[in-house]
Amino acid sequence: MENESFMKYFTKKECYPNQHEAMAAIANALKQRSGVLFEGACGTGKTLSALAPALAVAAENHQVVIIVTNVHQQMVQFISEARGIRRKVPLNVIVMKGKQAMCPDSFDYEECRARSENSYELVKAENEAAMLLRDLRDATEKFRETGDPSWREDAEDLEKRFHEAEPGLKKMRSVSCPYLYEIIKSDSPVFRTWLFDDVRSPEEINEYAAERGMCGYELLKKELKRADLIICNYHHVLDPDIFSMILGRMERSPEDVILIFDEAHNIENAARSHSSITIPERVIDRAINEIEENAHRFPETIREDAERLLLAFYDSVRETWNFKLGPAGKNRIGNTWTDIRISDPVERFDIVRERFMKKLGDLEKTTGRRYTPEDVQKLMIAVSEVGSMIENSYYENYKNGNGPLKKSYISGSADFLSAYLLLSTHPNYYPILNVRRDRRDNEIYGRLELFACIPRNVTRDLFNMVGGFVLMSATLRPFSMIKETLGIERDCTEIAFGTTFPEDRRRTFAVSVPPLFSNRRNDIAVSNTVELCLITAIRETPGNVLIYFQSSAEAEKYTSFLRAAFGDSLPVLSDVAGTSSNEIREQFFRIGEAGGKAVLVSYILGTLSEGVDFRHGRARSVIIVGVGYPALNDRVRAVETAYDTVFGEGTGWEFSILVPTIRRVRQAMGRVVRSPTDYGIRILLDARYQIRAARSLGKYSVVDSFPDEERREIIDISPTDLGKEIAAFFEKFKDEENEFRKSSRNGYEGNGAAETNGAADCFRETAFISSDDPGRRSYGSSLPEQASEIDAEYETDPGFSVPVNEEPETSVNMPAVKEVRLGRRRRKDSE
Repeated sequence: MENESFMKYFTKKECYPNQHEAMAAIANALKQRSGVLFEGACGTGKTLSALAPALAVAAENHQVVIIVTNVHQQMVQFISEARGIRRKVPLNVIVMKGKQAMCPDSFDYEECRARSENSYELVKAENEAAMLLRDLRDATEKFRETGDPSWREDAEDLEKRFHEAEPGLKKMRSVSCPYLYEIIKSDSPVFRTWLFDDVRSPEEINEYAAERGMCGYELLKKELKRADLIICNYHHVLDPDIFSMILGRMERSPEDVILIFDEAHNIENAARSHSSITIPERVIDRAINEIEENAHRFPETIREDAERLLLAFYDSVRETWNFKLGPAGKNRIGNTWTDIRISDPVERFDIVRERFMKKLGDLEKTTGRRYTPEDVQKLMIAVSEVGSMIENSYYENYKNGNGPLKKSYISGSADFLSAYLLLSTHPNYYPILNVRRDRRDNEIYGRLELFACIPRNVTRDLFNMVGGFVLMSATLRPFSMIKETLGIERDCTEIAFGTTFPEDRRRTFAVSVPPLFSNRRNDIAVSNTVELCLITAIRETPGNVLIYFQSSAEAEKYTSFLRAAFGDSLPVLSDVAGTSSNEIREQFFRIGEAGGKAVLVSYILGTLSEGVDFRHGRARSVIIVGVGYPALNDRVRAVETAYDTVFGEGTGWEFSILVPTIRRVRQAMGRVVRSPTDYGIRILLDARYQIRAARSLGKYSVVDSFPDEERREIIDISPTDLGKEIAAFFEKFKDEENEFRKSSRNGYEGNGAAETNGAADCFRETAFISSDDPGRRSYGSSLPEQASEIDAEYETDPGFSVPVNEEPETSVNMPAVKEVRLGRRRRKDSE
């Protein structure tokens, strides 16, 4: 780009290594309306690297930049970056949240739309009534002045019309939005001036609006067309209806938009929620009743067919979950949705569909009418059209003040049945039946779902129609996989820069802990090795320690162990279900920033494993325990099968399980060492991460899934060497650490402020009980696993071994761990 105009949007004193090169490449790609796939290490300024060139190109081409994230902490970072840019360059920025978060009365979409339309019509009608009143006064005055009877007739006519308008105005006021009404009536530039005088957060906008009896969401919508930069979340662009609304308010076409996706490795999962469709059985039941209530609106044959088919579909759903659960299963159903398998993820024999098709055959015998899937789909299109007319009548009745807004269920039920017959056998979709117990009446009811395995129908059109895009993440590679899974067909510039922070200020250790397959995690020798490594790493780290486990159950288990080990000498915080991640995170930050020490236990799928900045004293070491594969439930296996079908045999495991898992691990590793002056250690507790174990572990090894530059930094060590390696590394930064503690400790009081070695030396030896002790407790035995994990799906038989050190150096009673036998992976026949 000429004169590197993007540099005027760059707010730092100098670029990181490679940052200028990245910005130039992004600017050049966007100028050609191409896409950009951008991987940059955690903490290396990706946000500004993407924003600066995007804003420069947008300014030249009269485009708008929309930057989106699915992480709250990143939204805060975007606002900060935008404020910095705005101090250098005039920039109109809007930060959007969802309507529900900003609507004062939390109306649903349809009610909000009706009230909005009425509000505009009300203002128009009030203006017309005001004109009538003005004309009435003029006519009355003319009659008084002239005595001309024609003016009296005019005045009487105007008065009649004015009074006739009053009831209509009253009705419109009852179904209008008073907050939007205030906005329309004021229509002044005061809010606009205030909004664009800074980068306002949604909370600031809501406060401004509340003080004036207005709606913050509607205020923002009116100003979208004046924005240069819009900051919002994934759903604003992945939901086609919302994105279309935003474009309409901006008065722009998709080609006028440059999209920037942060944490872009999460797009696929987010898109699934917009591609998947569900319908509760109660909606189908209501649709059948609604058809009966509106029988006069349907042609007779269509009405009869619609009732028969929807009733057959409804019965198929209820009969299936009743059969699958049985009396015992029903007693275990709670208030949250529980999946019930109705189709094998591989074979795809759908028993709800088969039950429904059997009922169609029964209907043919009793009615003489033959219903093929194609016939049903055509009929459902006709039913949906009538349902839309009925819904429109409900809407107009509400707008006219003739009663509450009624919701129609006919179109939704007909559309779902049509989609179900079309898509339930398609490899991109997987049918699932969910059940839960209603809190109000304690009754169990079901919900049918078409789960989107490959949601390219959402992402393909989006990325191929916008004016340009940047997908950025610290863990985006392999790029070819991202393009395949998201359906990106346009030319893309691929940029990948590893960390350029000084290598001598970080270490990555892979520890020869026996592979933590789920069927071995409660093994006494394995648990003892993990416990030893955790205690050692915590003891030798001069500051906060982050630990990520493979599951929330493992996190809870080891939280109990660590609290028992350290007692009151060291805070052990836990980010598990039932706790506030934000509160835990802030408490951990405060302890570390004040020169104290604490341990934060989380799990790899938790909210704290990515998008959170644990810079400097916030965390010095991060430990990833195990590989952290997702639970191999039917959904995951269906996705795996879909990828195998669409992209070729063997791609399913890599695309749906291995690569996403390694991305999460790399994200967790990137929580520490966030700047060139920061320092810290990443510890991988599992032999599957070790380079020297790759040959013996074979396909179980994951180290080759890391990018080359990251793999080269991995240092294989044993549990007995872990302590001295950590101590030796941090010894180099002893003066820096002492200076940091001296400057930050003032005014801090708390358990976490204990000196590093003092805290570690206080752990209770009774927390370790030798495997020779028959009374040794197992922290995991009483904690139910959330779901069977991938490696639990395979039997274990002798195959190969991973060497583990023989004599762990520890002051507590630890058994010798000589060798762990592992098995080759073999699918169970029972599955």
